[in-house]
Amino acid sequence: RWQLEQTLREELKSLWAFPNVGDIRQVGLVVGVELVKNWKTKTPFHLSERAGIRVCEAMAKRGVLTRPIGSVVVLMPPYCTTRVQVRKMVRSLGEAVAEVL
Repeated sequence: RWQLEQTLREELKSLWAFPNVGDIRQVGLVVGVELVKNWKTKTPFHLSERAGIRVCEAMAKRGVLTRPIGSVVVLMPPYCTTRVQVRKMVRSLGEAVAEVL
């Protein structure tokens, strides 16, 4: 489990390159990626903009199912997840953010 947490932590670092990622919070294998209009100002998306929902829909097209809580995309891979699958999850999230936002 520890190695999977570390792999996830390392892969998540790539998301800081996106201007719409305001924060990344991780406890174990539970991750919340906060989406914002601009990371410098941390201006939040209004719920009516459905930023989290739209990003999760784009991730689903890539074969990764997850859900948002408002503008926070939640990743909760099970312990049986492989490192390759973790990389795919995070890559899909980055691609979805770039596409949608």
